[in-house]
Amino acid sequence: MDWAKAKTILIAVFLAINIFLAYIIIGANTGSVSHVDSERVKQATGYLAEKGIVVKGQVPEKKSDMPPITVKQKLFSTEDIKGSLFASEEKTVESVDGSTVKINGKNIEVSIRNRRELFYTDNSIRPASIIDEKVCRESIEKFLSRLGMQDDASIRRVGDLEGYKRFIYTQSFKGAAIYNSLMEFYVNNDGIQRARVVWFETVKQAGKRKEVISPVIAMLYMPEHNNKSTTPSKEVLDIQQGYYFGTGASDQVDVSVVEEGTAFPVWRITTDRDIIYINAYNEKVEGIEKARE
Repeated sequence: MDWAKAKTILIAVFLAINIFLAYIIIGANTGSVSHVDSERVKQATGYLAEKGIVVKGQVPEKKSDMPPITVKQKLFSTEDIKGSLFASEEKTVESVDGSTVKINGKNIEVSIRNRRELFYTDNSIRPASIIDEKVCRESIEKFLSRLGMQDDASIRRVGDLEGYKRFIYTQSFKGAAIYNSLMEFYVNNDGIQRARVVWFETVKQAGKRKEVISPVIAMLYMPEHNNKSTTPSKEVLDIQQGYYFGTGASDQVDVSVVEEGTAFPVWRITTDRDIIYINAYNEKVEGIEKARE
């Protein structure tokens, strides 16, 4: 008998049993109420601590039942970008690296990944000591107009960096952030130094409001996530409710070719290693991203 193999199987079985028992004990009576039971949160954080995971972020005290939404991504074509972001007489060099198209001009560099994620850099823009936020916003509006877009962000954050202002825009639906959407700009009075744009041109409700699971239940996925990860997460830094456009089957479906579909309510769990999106209807993983430094 292969004892090493048998030992591995037994460990996996006991891990699954532990997660199941924790789900039963901690998750009871948390799925249909708007308020999150503080005692259940305490039990969950204690359980995760036993597994080597410290919950540092605030666990939401409430959950909101939400409808699914339909989204369609804004796509960028090489020809459109060359015509809108580069001068007509400017010579450009185009190259392809996997799913990314790169266009280089005299000062401007643009990368388009999977036709949906645009990176822009203007190397002629230098840091400035005096920055007018109104002037910066006007530059952003002009930039979006050249892309055939409008500033329809519902969530806006502005911060100061050395020599620039950093603008972060996100879309939302009825107050809930759509986590896949992002417009990020580094700007001063001379213009946009760099930008990143991933956006949805269509966002609409796709069904009736449905009950969502408690964030406590979503947290219980963490031991399983660590069991699958080569570098386990040790800290849960933040838990938020919103929307995510994924497939729920990233190992079976090439999400890079999915341009429109259903964005589901999720619990976004940010750890010291990853950002994990748990479907708030069925507890399945919609997506996993590396946490930004």
